[in-house]
Amino acid sequence: MRVPSMFGAVGPFIAAIAFVAIAAFLVFAIYFTLLELQWIAFLTGTLFASMLAMVSRATRAELAAVDSSAKFAVAQDRLSSETKARQHLESRLEYATRRLRYSDDIFPVMVAYHDAQGIFRYHNHAFRRWVDLPEHHIDGHHLREVLGKAAYARIEPAVARAIAGEAVRYEQTQKMANGAHARLSVQLLPASDGHEYGDGFFAIISDITPSDASGSSNSRSDTLAPTSSRTSQLHFDTSVAEAATGLLNVRERMLSALERDEFALYRQTITPLNHAAGLHRHYEVLIRLIEEENHLIPPGAFLPLAEEEGLLPQIDRWVVSHLLRHLAGTQAATGMPEQAVYFINIAAATLRDQDFAGDVAHQLRATGLPGSAICFEITNKDLLDNPHDAEHLITALRASGCRIALSGFGRDRVSVALLKSLPLDFVKIDGGLILSMLRDPVAMGKVETINRIAREQGIRTVAELVEDHATEEKLRELNIDYAQGFGISQPRPLKEAQG
Repeated sequence: MRVPSMFGAVGPFIAAIAFVAIAAFLVFAIYFTLLELQWIAFLTGTLFASMLAMVSRATRAELAAVDSSAKFAVAQDRLSSETKARQHLESRLEYATRRLRYSDDIFPVMVAYHDAQGIFRYHNHAFRRWVDLPEHHIDGHHLREVLGKAAYARIEPAVARAIAGEAVRYEQTQKMANGAHARLSVQLLPASDGHEYGDGFFAIISDITPSDASGSSNSRSDTLAPTSSRTSQLHFDTSVAEAATGLLNVRERMLSALERDEFALYRQTITPLNHAAGLHRHYEVLIRLIEEENHLIPPGAFLPLAEEEGLLPQIDRWVVSHLLRHLAGTQAATGMPEQAVYFINIAAATLRDQDFAGDVAHQLRATGLPGSAICFEITNKDLLDNPHDAEHLITALRASGCRIALSGFGRDRVSVALLKSLPLDFVKIDGGLILSMLRDPVAMGKVETINRIAREQGIRTVAELVEDHATEEKLRELNIDYAQGFGISQPRPLKEAQG
């Protein structure tokens, strides 16, 4: 490759030297020698041929230079045009970006996009303010993680319809942290173009509150003001409750339901995943409120209201009492003791109830059941917020033989000291980690770490929110002890479910 290029570079100079040499030799031969005519003619012809060759080469070189110059000019013009076009597009992009940023930061309508699995792929600033979560806690996370299990349970049918390609529209009233009530219009619009958005859906939420609807001095611009995460979640659930139940006097309705036994208990299976966990299934106890015509209202629609009224400890007592009576009746009918453990969630307010453990002990004596039939479930957050009350209650409950589970573990941080310092029987791994573990190596690493630490302390692990078979199989591979979620079983009425 290099030899021809070098010859092409020095070729014209060699030809010129040869031409000059032949010309000099011809002149010398004519004037200083007696060469014959035919030699002179030969040399003259050679000189003429060399001259023609040089002229031809020079002509080709000139034509090549002209052609190269023309191509260069065309390329330069094209580059100039492309540069101008790029600058124009960059200007348009900057303008569009400013408009998009304006829409994202200032546009009052809340917008979010979810893929076919219910994972957040986009949300605007108004939506982020509404749920009061940082951006990295929304994008890439499931609706259930962002809104909470109770709230998601209420909107899950609408979400399924939107994913199936149906446009869903409804309205709801939401009580905000400042006491104002916002009326929201919610639209779930399928995005089924099959290209950029695939088969997900857009959620468009608008504030349609009339200017005087709140009955307070708060303006509509104050309605969607940022709140704390816990308060924001509570009021989101409260808004669903008010829209679903239409309760006017919450306290009276809850007290009436407690007195008339207008609650229903359900159970969801917690299935063992390995031989070490044993063969017996356990169950998580769930509660529903019975309304007219036996319509059942899920906990996400009334527990936030009961929490605001300070009634959760009474509801927790009702659950314990009715569960133990049911188990005692089943044992009397079958003549066989119940082998399963029933998990009961207790509220943060119940941790501070000094008489709760004594009431549980009394109920156990009255029914003749062992305390080991019940496992009281405390959330990781409630434990961190109320460490002394939680430790006192755990000690008192374990004195009656009851078991203790820590739920939602790993959502914020993995505390080895927490697992080592408390007499726990089970630790429930946060559902957010379980939902994302197959696609997120960080979540997978957390799940493995929690399981390892728990095993070192002799604590059984339970994976929450197991939604599919692939996740269940991975949990088996990781040697997690138990799994629960809609991928394992749907909740069933306690009175109808058979072990």
